[in-house]
Amino acid sequence: MLQKKNGRETLALIEEASHIAEKLKIKKILVVCESLAVWKAILPVYTKNQFIIVIPSRRLAENITVETFICDFNSVTRSDRLQYILRSIIESGKVIQDERILCVYSLSGRRLLDTMRIVWIERFYGLITHHDLKRIGKHVPVDLLLHVANLAIEIAQEGREGSPVGTLFVVGDTEKVLELSKSMIFNPFRGYPEDERKITDPKVQESVKELSRIDGAFIIKENGAVHAAGMYLFPDADNITPIKGLGARHAAASAISENTAAIAITVSESTGTVRIFSCGKPIKTIRTYRPYTNKRN
Repeated sequence: MLQKKNGRETLALIEEASHIAEKLKIKKILVVCESLAVWKAILPVYTKNQFIIVIPSRRLAENITVETFICDFNSVTRSDRLQYILRSIIESGKVIQDERILCVYSLSGRRLLDTMRIVWIERFYGLITHHDLKRIGKHVPVDLLLHVANLAIEIAQEGREGSPVGTLFVVGDTEKVLELSKSMIFNPFRGYPEDERKITDPKVQESVKELSRIDGAFIIKENGAVHAAGMYLFPDADNITPIKGLGARHAAASAISENTAAIAITVSESTGTVRIFSCGKPIKTIRTYRPYTNKRN
């Protein structure tokens, strides 16, 4: 009886998705299909809509007679699964940055459908843009902030050697920042000419990714040269209100951006969230996905 009820719910959700897509002129409906029951629910309206049917394995594809998109999402948490799938879909070219899609999937843990969501790909999943940063970096070049922010996003998504990492970048007002910091390690960037340690250089970016596993902050000058890594920050934090749920790295980012004209960018090790701090406050939050996570459901 319960199975029949769940099947009716799934069928009703698919039919409703078809109506909503037609009404809102959404061209594509993405369905995360974890069982044949979901595919059977799609069949009555399949020819009326442009479906992207996402399945977790080739085994299920053998029983579905239309084109499917295989995405091994079983190792990704339910809460992160849709983001992971959408990233894979974007990379495949099946959807583009400026379109809306209607997504139907399971958030509860059941293999049948229970959740519907409209996603504007560019707004929700695009990397940070010049427009986002124009009002943030009054004393730091926007192009430089863009490079550092996108590098932080890559670090959040990729981790290192299959494990998440957290780190902190402090960009601009370098002389003042150095007055409020000290080195915790031998500086790996010391002695190199500035043009060989520009953060815009892919080789330097790879070095930064490797060094992101060490404690401390990266200090980046206004001209884009990485001045130091592994820096301990000790700015005055008396006027800083602790941010609930965030730790020492975010407190340091808040304090250094309050006491200097620098912009601080954090990568959270626990969640992969990237935050941009200015004038002591987090003014931009970018949530990323982590395909290497080993958590289930």
